[in-house]
Amino acid sequence: MGAIYREGLRLRERQPAWNGLLPLEAQDRTWLFSWSGGVLRVLCQSPVWVPWLRRHEKKVLKAWNAAFPAEAAGRIEALVRPLPPAQAARPLRRTWVVPPSAPPALRGAAEDLPGELAAALRRLADTLEGLQAEAAAVASTKEKGARLAE
Repeated sequence: MGAIYREGLRLRERQPAWNGLLPLEAQDRTWLFSWSGGVLRVLCQSPVWVPWLRRHEKKVLKAWNAAFPAEAAGRIEALVRPLPPAQAARPLRRTWVVPPSAPPALRGAAEDLPGELAAALRRLADTLEGLQAEAAAVASTKEKGARLAE
């Protein structure tokens, strides 16, 4: 247990140094998880970063060996870290919640404002009313489906 803890501390201390060797676009997408026997082992966020590391391997190794001559490395092994199912890409469904008082309040505020700003507020009120009507139609359709299923 102590060895695992020490290895974790060592990795935690080395990650900022690893990030310092990389350009900004790669810093949050690659993580050093081991270095021994002349090999740096790196986890990548996606398969895109494996060829990126291969293309930049000489430059990264040169910087690593300059920064850590006692732990010189000759190659980089990259693995792709699988995303947990909760983080897997899936389309987001937006649910708009528009208070019923919003469109009338916007129309009232538009009366006191000059030309273009008033027109913009009226268009926003129309859009919000459309969203309210759309949400009501969806809810109504769901209710009808539930009644038909019974």
